[in-house]
This record gives sequence, C-alpha cells and structure tokens, in this order.
Amino acid sequence: MERDIVTKTNQLFELPTGEQLHLVPPILVENNKPHLEAKLPLVRLSGSPEAIGAAHGSLLRSRIEKAIAVYRFKLFPDWSDSALKATSLAFFQRIQDFSLPYAIELKAIASHSGRELWEIAMLISRTEILRSTAPNECTAVYFKQGILGQNWDWVADFENLAVIFDITREDGHRFLAMGEPGFVKIGCNTSGIGVCLNILKCDAHTGGIPVHVLLRRVLDSTDIKEAYQAIAKAERATMSNILIANEAGEYKNLELAGSSLFDLSQDEVEVNNIVVHTNGYLTHELETIPNPDETASSAVRLSTAKTLVLNSRTQDEAEMLAILLNQQGALPICRRSEQNPLNNISYGTVATLVMNLKKKIFIFSQGNPLEKTFSFISLT
Repeated sequence: MERDIVTKTNQLFELPTGEQLHLVPPILVENNKPHLEAKLPLVRLSGSPEAIGAAHGSLLRSRIEKAIAVYRFKLFPDWSDSALKATSLAFFQRIQDFSLPYAIELKAIASHSGRELWEIAMLISRTEILRSTAPNECTAVYFKQGILGQNWDWVADFENLAVIFDITREDGHRFLAMGEPGFVKIGCNTSGIGVCLNILKCDAHTGGIPVHVLLRRVLDSTDIKEAYQAIAKAERATMSNILIANEAGEYKNLELAGSSLFDLSQDEVEVNNIVVHTNGYLTHELETIPNPDETASSAVRLSTAKTLVLNSRTQDEAEMLAILLNQQGALPICRRSEQNPLNNISYGTVATLVMNLKKKIFIFSQGNPLEKTFSFISLT
C-alpha cells in the first residue's frame, strides 16, 4: 500500500503496524455553517491583526464562551473574579508590550465574541495561571527528515472545542496550527518552521509573556534563528518545553523554568538521531531548577517512545503516527479520556498532529486519535 499520506486517493491510510486510519476532508467553519459540535474543524482567517481577530471572535463565539466556562469553573474554581481579572489583564499588558499586533488581535477577538478582554487574556495565559497544577501529558517527536509530531493531551472538553487555524497575514505569511478558542498552539508555516509544546513542572515563578504567545511568535517567524532570538529576548516566566524544527533537520529544543532557558544539546534530547520529549526536564543542568517534577506517565511515555524510535526505519508520517498512537502498557503514549478522581475532570489525548515540514502538510486527528479519523491540509 502507498505510504505517502498526501498522494493517496482512497480513504484509508495504513500504518506500519497494519492499523488503518480513515482520511476525511476537514470540516470548514463558515458564517452560515459554523459546525459548532464538530471536532477540530478548520477556521480560515486572513488580513490585518484587527481583521483576523474579528473573524476569530465572530466565527468561534460559541466555542470561546464554552472554553471560558471550562477554565473559569473547572480549572480556576478557587479564584475570585476580581483576582482572575487583575491577573489576566496584567498578562495582557505584558503581551501588548511584547507585540502590539497581538494585542490588537486579542482585543478584536474579545469585542467580536462579546467577551471581556480579561477573559480572552485569561485563555491565552492559562498555562501560567495554572502553574502546571493540572495533568499535562503530551508527547513530541521530531524526525530530522522534516517530520514533526505531537499528541496533545488535555481536558476532554476540548475535543469539541479545539480547532485548526489556517491564518494568512497581510504580507502573505501563512501558518496552520491547532488551537483552543482564543489562541493558536502547535503548528507549522510556509517557511518550513514547526513548533510543539510540552508543559513542564517545577517551583519556578510564572508570569512574563505567556508560552502560547511565544508559540505564536514562532509561527510568525521565517527561520529558527529568528524564533529562538524572540524567545530568548522575551520576558519569560513559565514552565514549558518548546520544540522548534525546520524542514532541513535543524531544531532548537528549549526548556523553560521561570526566567531560565535551557537550549538542549543532542545528547540531552536525542535517541537514534531522533528528538523525543514528554513532560519532564531533560537538561543536564537539572540541579539549577527549583524542585523539578515529573509524573509517572511522562517518564514511562518517554521510555516507550525511546524504545520505539530505536527501531525506527522509514521516519515518515506513517511511522510518526504509529509512535504517537502507541497503546503499550498501563501508561500509554496515546490514551482515552479518564476522569481524575481529585477534581472529577476527564483528561486524555485530545488530538494527534503530524507535520511534514518539507511538503508543508499538516495532518491531524478529528478528536481522540484512537477513533482513527484524520484529515490533512496543505500549505502549498
């Protein structure tokens, strides 16, 4: 069977394991067909920051309202409205100082979705506000042939709230990214740059520029050097791993711990010439990080992924998907949603994303990847 997911003409795609995935067209969100209940529909936005934000707010108005409710009442239940508003607006001010166009876009999202500015700022700053207190169990892998992929594990509600953004700026720069209502996350652009995110945990201070704004800055970059310098110069106070890669086999794996930035070397993050990262710090300077923490799931998934990449052969999209959909053991790389008994919130793999940075192809599952329904979009 043909292994190139881009050129296949039938509706099934076979993995090295023999599993078959269904390939279906993405569902487009339009003014007259919002598809409010669709899983990971496609939203196309273009133009100035004001125009992009206005369309974002209008098209995703219902999803934004639901996302705000999830964060406000499920994840921030102990915050008062006044404290959450003040904290969120402080983040917005830092975002505005970092990038006026981003601030304009966020204001337009708020005004056109009928929400307060602080609520949109809360969404994009949620990682720093949460301080990694909620389970974050993502797995990222990079083949140097230009294939970048990730499982995004998060609150199960987002299976029906997350979207795929196709954004074109006024200057023609374009990127595709999976995102939550209100902001973009993981994706790739027309310059062949891709980015993935793993949330980390330690006792460092959070604040500064939200990590999701830094991800957006990567997607707006034309090369790895530009993206790296933007992050290095930014006011950082977060706990995250940002993996930036290009089509030529080059990458930067940046672990952030408060204001500290660790640019990982090959021996810290590679196995069999392949980059693998989950939700624990891998830097050799671990002793400089205040109380780094890692879940049992993160450690097991890292071990499983390392074993799988040691047997890597083709390093194509199919092999990447086989790794990310692996169900081995009690703490698998890919998982169905399960309720956390501590807060009665369900968490699981919301989406699987694979990017061919050479061909400019973005492949994504429609909801939990174990349902085996995927779509793809081309930037060319």
